[in-house]
Amino acid sequence: MKRSVKIGLTLMILGAVLFGVGWMNHGDKSVVWSRESRAFKTVQRVKRSYQPKDYRRIVIDSQAPVTIKAGDTSRVTVSYIDGNRQLPQAQVTHGALTIKGGHSANKLDVTVFGLSEHTTTNGGVLVTVPRTKQLDSVVVKKGSGSVALRGLRAKQMTVANADDVSLVDLKIQKDLAIQSSDGDIWASQIKANKLSINTDDGDIGVSNSHLAATDNQFITGDGGIRLSDNHLGGGKIRSNDGDLTLQENTLTKQLKATTADGDIRAYIGKSAGAKVTTEDADMSDITVQGKNRKNGYWLRRDAATQYQLSTSDGDIRVADSH
Repeated sequence: MKRSVKIGLTLMILGAVLFGVGWMNHGDKSVVWSRESRAFKTVQRVKRSYQPKDYRRIVIDSQAPVTIKAGDTSRVTVSYIDGNRQLPQAQVTHGALTIKGGHSANKLDVTVFGLSEHTTTNGGVLVTVPRTKQLDSVVVKKGSGSVALRGLRAKQMTVANADDVSLVDLKIQKDLAIQSSDGDIWASQIKANKLSINTDDGDIGVSNSHLAATDNQFITGDGGIRLSDNHLGGGKIRSNDGDLTLQENTLTKQLKATTADGDIRAYIGKSAGAKVTTEDADMSDITVQGKNRKNGYWLRRDAATQYQLSTSDGDIRVADSH
């Protein structure tokens, strides 16, 4: 009991000291222990706003996490943590807003009082651009870190990075191509002619999007794939080692979905057809409309829109959408 009281008093005193450190630095700031400087320091949120030269492109070339979002502003705003040498810089040259430099985030500083730097900025930089800006292109160069894009408008977009990709509310006049070597890819509210996603070792999720092309593609090596509430012309889905989930999508032509070692769950339109096959008929279960079916079953063969669903080693379930 006495030991618990001593520990409690010690923590109270330490908290008071750290609160004082934060308050003495112009307000109620978070305090962290920095492994780099081996000392306590306060977290300084820094925001820079400026009117750059005209730009028509955005280029991301940074190993640090980068978030770019559209906002109600006529300027470009860059938010980051002061003194963090890992952070990239944003500048406009040759008609391009370029976010360059920085390093992938190291292990977190230990949070002792308040929020850590990582919690505040995800170890990266936030760039806010005018919502009304129409871009020719957005390019994320190969080897970049995790990327989040919000509310941008562009003719075309290409993402080639190493980590996670998060895309929300994007309008692309032409095509959107995404590639990641070791990250998950999540996209929602995307309007584009064609969407191509390829990740070597990550999950793919696409929802509430309009993709007119008949040759969209969603490919992963060892992850699962989920498509839900999308309008798409057609295309192909493939995973070497993951489950596939198709839910409440509106299909115009044909969608081919294949997994080598996973299950398939498909909830399709009531007027759509579905051909279901498996290479291991003895070990796989095929259920269509709640009934067990034989390998090679074809639901609504004459339908104008068709799903082709196949697995080498897994179960397949097909039912009409609600």
